[in-house]
Amino acid sequence: MGAASRSLRGERGIVCPKCEQTTLRAYFHAFEREKRLGTIWVWCPECRTTAHLPRATPKVVLGPDPFAELSRDEFARLETGSSEHLLDRLERLWKQGQLGPQGD
Repeated sequence: MGAASRSLRGERGIVCPKCEQTTLRAYFHAFEREKRLGTIWVWCPECRTTAHLPRATPKVVLGPDPFAELSRDEFARLETGSSEHLLDRLERLWKQGQLGPQGD
């Protein structure tokens, strides 16, 4: 949870506190775009430790959101109804350069 809070403040390069093998990844999705209120997911691609904080507001831009135009219902279906687990999808998109800050 601490890493998610640090990510919301714009901190990058946070080493996974569990495995200490790599840096964590973060993805923010705004459910209330006007208020920039949403949920942040943070995960380790090595040990697969995950955390998320709902009702969060980032202090900085956390990178692109390929799901920004989805309604709440559409995002919920993506999150729970897909054959691909959400964090697996996020990791795939990260590796493809569609998530994350530039240069990460």
